[in-house]
Amino acid sequence: MDNLFDGFLVQNNDYLLRKTNFILRSGRDKLHLVLDFDRTLTQGKDGSGQDITTWHVLQNYISKEARADYWRFYKKYRPLEAQNKITETEAITWWSSILNIYRDNQLKWSDVAVNLETEMPPRTGVKELFDVCAEKKIPTIIISAGIKNLIDLWCQKHGFSPSLVLSTDLFFDSQGVVNGWDKNSLIHALNKKEMGHEKLLEIRKRRPNTILVSDSIHDADMVEGGFNSLKIIIDDMRFDDFPRRDDFFEKIFKKFDLIIKTGTFAPVIEILKKI
Repeated sequence: MDNLFDGFLVQNNDYLLRKTNFILRSGRDKLHLVLDFDRTLTQGKDGSGQDITTWHVLQNYISKEARADYWRFYKKYRPLEAQNKITETEAITWWSSILNIYRDNQLKWSDVAVNLETEMPPRTGVKELFDVCAEKKIPTIIISAGIKNLIDLWCQKHGFSPSLVLSTDLFFDSQGVVNGWDKNSLIHALNKKEMGHEKLLEIRKRRPNTILVSDSIHDADMVEGGFNSLKIIIDDMRFDDFPRRDDFFEKIFKKFDLIIKTGTFAPVIEILKKI
């Protein structure tokens, strides 16, 4: 187990070594991965420094007036989300309002598909992550407060095959234009969790050990568990999540076990190779 934590920042090395060894020794048949999507599997920013998320990508394909409405909602609710002060009612209102904008502006899916690979490049190491999980038959579950259709298309275009994607699912008419969404599929900031999703609970029953990888401190609650849950965060967080870096590590280590300092999935892959 030499160099097990290369590429990570670790606060309590002895405890983390015991926890990680427990998960590894339990075997691949007891393990599943839970992954955030936006800014975790995808690169965090584009060339202009703008955050890359499924929501940001889709707003590129609506009218200028509709984009102004999009950003009005973003500026109202994103600060609440970043400060962990958003209520469930506000989260549902925000997500539903944006979905209404896409529907009312007749967002056409064929337009979105054209440039998706270049608009949302994968983070370094994502292909190798999916490859090693496929080789070892470890389920990979994506839980995202983004758009499932776009995540599915992105995975398809890059040749990735997650075991399960939990995210908001859009509906389309016969012309491929957005005309609604599955309200039962709505994932927002406050219900972005393993618990409560029947398909995922079935996986967890058979595979109680979890590795979570995310880019946001607010995603620590995506999975439950103590010694059987390894929570990993990428040090590529949004500025409005942590405008001041002086207390960054203290707060992060209250929620997460490991911080990826390289910005890539290489350290996670090295752990998985040992199972």
